[in-house]
Amino acid sequence: MSDVIRVSVGIIRDENRFILAKRDETSKLAGRWELPGGAIPDGVSNEESLKNHLAKSYNLDVVIGDKLGTSSHEYDFGKVEVTAYFVECISTKIRLSKHLAYRWIRFNMLKDFDVVESALPLIDTLKQQAN
Repeated sequence: MSDVIRVSVGIIRDENRFILAKRDETSKLAGRWELPGGAIPDGVSNEESLKNHLAKSYNLDVVIGDKLGTSSHEYDFGKVEVTAYFVECISTKIRLSKHLAYRWIRFNMLKDFDVVESALPLIDTLKQQAN
């Protein structure tokens, strides 16, 4: 069994919407939708990694807020553990460097997106908090 892949993601919200990003075609889980974030390098905190990833991959300057929660999923390539944080965007002009697209979505739109399994429990928690 391989090591756990640790990932930190940001919950970027605007009223009743949040952002999903579409993975590029060369990555694991290619073409699927996820919460914005990335793998956490060894020796880097979840929050620092998320801030750096959102700056590099999305052109966003953010303030990391409260932790929403953690979920994990066992994929065929290994176990992924995802920790989600609410983020406040200081800059709001998103420019993608690795992902194919991003969308602002509402919870009732989720059925139209092939979301990675490791994000679904976090989105469920977010939905419960929104009600």
